Amino acid sequence: MTSPSGRAAVAVVVVAGALLVAAVGSFAGVAAQPAPTPEPMTSAGTASVAAGDAVDQFGQVRGEPDLEAYLPQPTVPTGGETTIEVDLLNTGEMDIGSDIDPRVTTARSLTLEAEAEDEDDPIAVTTGEVAVGDVPPGTPTSVPIELAVPDDAADGEYELDVTVRYSYTRTIVPNGSTNYDSSRSEELDVTVVVDDGARFAIVDAETDAQVGGTGEVRTTLRNVGDETARDAIVTGSASGSGVTVGANGPPDVFVGDWAPGENRTVTFDSSIAPDFAGETYVLRSSVEYRDGDGGELASPSSRVGVTPTPEQRFAVDGVDGSLAVGHSGNVTGMVENDGPLAVDDAVLVAESTSPGVTFPESRYALPDLEPGESAEFSLDAAVTPEADAGPRQFRFTVEHESGDRVATDESTARIEVGPGQSFAVDGVDSTLEVGYSGSIDGTLTNDGPRTVDEAVLVAEPQSSRVTLGESRYALPDLAPGESTGFSFDADVSGQADPGPRQVRFTVEYTGDDATLTEESTARIEVAPREPEFAIEADDPVVPAGETRRITFEITNQRPETLSSINAGLYADDPISAATDEAFVDELEPGESREIWFEVSAAGSAGVRTYPVELDFRYDDERGNDRISDVTQYPLEVTEPVDDGGGGPSIGTIVFGLLALAVLVGGAVWYRGRQ
Repeated sequence: MTSPSGRAAVAVVVVAGALLVAAVGSFAGVAAQPAPTPEPMTSAGTASVAAGDAVDQFGQVRGEPDLEAYLPQPTVPTGGETTIEVDLLNTGEMDIGSDIDPRVTTARSLTLEAEAEDEDDPIAVTTGEVAVGDVPPGTPTSVPIELAVPDDAADGEYELDVTVRYSYTRTIVPNGSTNYDSSRSEELDVTVVVDDGARFAIVDAETDAQVGGTGEVRTTLRNVGDETARDAIVTGSASGSGVTVGANGPPDVFVGDWAPGENRTVTFDSSIAPDFAGETYVLRSSVEYRDGDGGELASPSSRVGVTPTPEQRFAVDGVDGSLAVGHSGNVTGMVENDGPLAVDDAVLVAESTSPGVTFPESRYALPDLEPGESAEFSLDAAVTPEADAGPRQFRFTVEHESGDRVATDESTARIEVGPGQSFAVDGVDSTLEVGYSGSIDGTLTNDGPRTVDEAVLVAEPQSSRVTLGESRYALPDLAPGESTGFSFDADVSGQADPGPRQVRFTVEYTGDDATLTEESTARIEVAPREPEFAIEADDPVVPAGETRRITFEITNQRPETLSSINAGLYADDPISAATDEAFVDELEPGESREIWFEVSAAGSAGVRTYPVELDFRYDDERGNDRISDVTQYPLEVTEPVDDGGGGPSIGTIVFGLLALAVLVGGAVWYRGRQ
């Protein structure tokens, strides 16, 4: 006889073996399936699917059903059996593809089985497993089941577990021989309300709202209970992505007293977003009321599927344009109303995705259009001279009324922009030097395609240290391919650094009754500054305590004649200038002239080299008053010259003066004592 613990061990081994056999069979089944077509991968390693495409680049479609169960009329009375309808709404879910594709979202061969969630609940489901069949996405599928509710069941809510089993096609490979099927079992929950008082059921619901717009949803409810609901208020809500009930206010409607068997119709504002993906959304309604005793009660919600009108669609076709850089043109095309409704007072709005292309008037009023009807449009457009030639993307939006709001539908088109007038600035050179005047020269060529007249070349140095005497140069008439030279006078600040500079050239010319421009840039070189004067002195030496005349030879190093040359010499203690100015009336390029200054060295000056500074104020050939840079020149101070005299030394004189001061002071003190 095997012991209980031994039998348990054997059971564990048997179960483990069964699981192993099942796993091996499962892997074998997977191995037998043809390998799915590889999905394109992004750099992050995930499948890449372009937004708005129905399939990926290999033609695959992948999705699955997405089921929700609800009871349109959840309230049941006590005593006997009651049939309730379980509505299954399949909204579908796509993994590859943006539109709900019933080939992969339909739940096939679905069966449904319900039971009370709590075995102690008084209600019982008497219907067994129900074969429902295929449940496609969109319209709800109703499944009747029988409930037994005893007379002594307490009013309240009771949960039912609804189990659905189905199969579906997970992936479709159009070019393959095999689709990939799966099966699934799901458990859904619904709530049954046991109530013998006022009870409400939705008997009808419809909406005039369109996807992407607003409108009204009208719901008719019936008091299916056996009690009058007093001061009843009906509240609505929606379940579905992008659906709003009560868009312009609270979704509450007061209906007053509501007798058993009486129908009431209430209306709610609603809004459907453009990205609403399903065909149907769930509308829920509940009723708050007072019973005969004045108690405040709230009924369980009733639910119904509501299908809005599909989104209005338009097609913009045959878009073309006569656009060129720097000129005006027009954009033309055709707008077609693809339905489902007729539209009036619609407007086509054109928008360029390029800042270089603009519409003076971007709104085009369309005529009334029935579904399938078309209308032509033409819009003026302008292309800036700074724009580049090439294709441009344009967005077209049709604005139309949907419910009580303006809805839109967008599309895009591609238009080619032709080249505009162009010029070439070549051979740009300069004679610029730090601190002096010069010129900027070059050649301008009309590269076409049009002849230009009365054009002007504008030069703009991109440095504040370089200025032009006149920045606008009038050009002659130029046919395509013709060239002309130009020259601009320019000055360079003395504080500028030598090196390259950028100059922007702009050609202003007339086109389309407007002044158009085209820009180009060139690089010029600013040479280092050379001193105006070369300075030489012959043995500039001053003995300490002496004054000497120092002679300098100055040479004009500029390529122009300089005049009214005032030379100044500056020195710091212990050096001073007894004569600190000199004048030369004129120096031609390369000409030299001597000038002199009287310079003194204090007796206390040490024997060494001291600097003196010279600068020059002069007029150039244009009559400009200029000041040169300061030039330092070395001056040698030597030992004092001994003149051989026998006079007392400075020390002796100082000692004598001190002694005299002491004697005078003593005498004054003594007389004061007397």
